[in-house]
Amino acid sequence: MSIPVTPVRVDSLLLPALRERFPDYTFGTVRRHDDPPVEVTLADSMQGMCTPISQYARLRVSVRCRGSGGWQKAADIWAQVCAEIIRLGTTRPLNNASLESGPVRMVDEDGLRAYAYGVLLLEVSIV
Repeated sequence: MSIPVTPVRVDSLLLPALRERFPDYTFGTVRRHDDPPVEVTLADSMQGMCTPISQYARLRVSVRCRGSGGWQKAADIWAQVCAEIIRLGTTRPLNNASLESGPVRMVDEDGLRAYAYGVLLLEVSIV
């Protein structure tokens, strides 16, 4: 007998809590083109099962900052946001959250602006 499971989008679960915790940052699941002062983009990628009722998810977190501060400001904000996600990692339906990589210095398509990028590994209940 198999257990019926329903995959969960973790990025949409985290957005309300992160928006409340960091009201000065713009959060979303796709990059915006109106160039907000601080933009945090979350994108999840569901992975294999870690138990019969939970699934791994990789959560990509990108932070872009307009104006002064550049890479260092983006890396600092990235660390703050990821620390909050890890803190929320035991709030149902999340079972755990841990750092997989980052922050890594990335450059936008135009090559003019550096931003912070990294990945968290989450365990998500799917029952």
